[in-house]
Amino acid sequence: MGFRRSRMLFAFTKLHEWLPCPNEMTGNLESFSCTLENVGITKVGFLRHGKTAPAENGIDFERQLTDNGREQATEAGSSFGKELKPFFPTLLVSPAPRTMGTAKLFCDAAEANEYQFSCPPVLYDGTMQPEGSNLFRKIGYAPLKDYIDASDDEDRRVARSVLGAYAYNVAQVMMESVENTPQREIVEDATTLWMIGHAIYLPAAALGVASLLHCDEVGKNVILSTNTVESEGYLLDISERSVSYLTRPSNYVN
Repeated sequence: MGFRRSRMLFAFTKLHEWLPCPNEMTGNLESFSCTLENVGITKVGFLRHGKTAPAENGIDFERQLTDNGREQATEAGSSFGKELKPFFPTLLVSPAPRTMGTAKLFCDAAEANEYQFSCPPVLYDGTMQPEGSNLFRKIGYAPLKDYIDASDDEDRRVARSVLGAYAYNVAQVMMESVENTPQREIVEDATTLWMIGHAIYLPAAALGVASLLHCDEVGKNVILSTNTVESEGYLLDISERSVSYLTRPSNYVN
């Protein structure tokens, strides 16, 4: 297990190279994919929380969804959420109120049957402070590529280190969640495993998992180049090794 984790960490610290991983990572790629497929997971979805009110008293963790943010989460669930059912019974959710609220509204609007949330602290983007927070204040909401290919050497180093560590943590949590979910709770149909999190960390997690699932370069570029909108995200198809962007109907461009 120690060897496997060290190799995964090596992969995630090289996010900017888009992977696929070097040959010695092949076994871990197959292990990650097989772990998901063995319990019927065929897709992995990454969803950003809905629009959020400013922090009160400067405490980011306690930020709440606005009325618009709740509408966005509901719209996401009633559109692509329904289309991607059934859900794997355990959803990975940052413990922040804004992500918890988004996940609940999303699942209810999708009419998901039985579900539970796994909310380890490492899924909250605030765990990456202060370096991550300082960098976010400098660059702001932007595509992932703007962070990991930042023109400033120190900014680029911090982005690759912080976002790579976050992606690694998400992959570990994902594996553990899948392995620890009782078989009786898993439906027989093909299922979608969901993670609900924060920009800019969400696309970093999506890119890391896409690398482990050996998704194609076109799909990875979608993750790198897209500025993730509230209550939208990414869908990774394990069998097709593809990535698509999940858009709410109200944001469709004719």
